[in-house]
Amino acid sequence: MSDQKNVRAGLVIWLYTTKYVNKLKRYGLVHYVSKNMNYAVLYVNKNEREDLSKTISKQHFVRKVENAYQCELPKTFDGVLDKVTEMAKEKAELEKSEMENSRLVI
Repeated sequence: MSDQKNVRAGLVIWLYTTKYVNKLKRYGLVHYVSKNMNYAVLYVNKNEREDLSKTISKQHFVRKVENAYQCELPKTFDGVLDKVTEMAKEKAELEKSEMENSRLVI
């Protein structure tokens, strides 16, 4: 038995009505359903994404199928704090120089 994890990909499925959301369960894991905005987030195997996207879009209750790129975003924040503090220092220096320039004009 292999211990590999399935690489998953997300699909955002825009619906005409959320009445038939249970039918989406046969295609993958229904992660979230918005009854207010009529969409669902579905996770499927990455290698089956294109085929399932075409199949799901043919359903009568589906308006549009889009890829969800949340899985592809970086999940680590290494070095972000350093960048933010550096940007804050630069902004403070810029504001300070602008204040000095405005004092010279007056």
